[in-house]
Amino acid sequence: MHKTATVGAVLALGAGAFLAGAPAANASGSGTACPSGRVCFHFNSDFQGARADYAYSDAGMSNELFTDGPAGRNGWGVQVNNNAASVINNSGHTLYLYTEANCNAWSMVGGGGLFPGTRYNLSAFNAKNDISSIQIAGVGSDCISRDQSWA
Repeated sequence: MHKTATVGAVLALGAGAFLAGAPAANASGSGTACPSGRVCFHFNSDFQGARADYAYSDAGMSNELFTDGPAGRNGWGVQVNNNAASVINNSGHTLYLYTEANCNAWSMVGGGGLFPGTRYNLSAFNAKNDISSIQIAGVGSDCISRDQSWA
């Protein structure tokens, strides 16, 4: 009986060590939901297909790919610039979309910006496959080119 209890305790400790040593999930994760604190673009309308997550404003979206969400979805590995069909603003800040690089105010989409928590098909703004830069008001709002493939 004593050996059985000892083996059970060792197995329980080993399992606990395994779980404690498990790596943390990627910031964007592989799930289908847009993570909190991010702006998520989807390759397809209705928030379908591969996803690209942004944590900060970006003056040029040509250096990010649709590689968030479950691997292999439609659009996986495609450049985000001028290829997004829908957007979710989970950043907690107002989001401004632009059809030209460098957050050119003359090419702003959606007028006054998209409020936190909003979800849109970009066709509603005649901007499907036409977004080239974004500005997130607040933290990281400077419109500079950033590599956000980690987001």
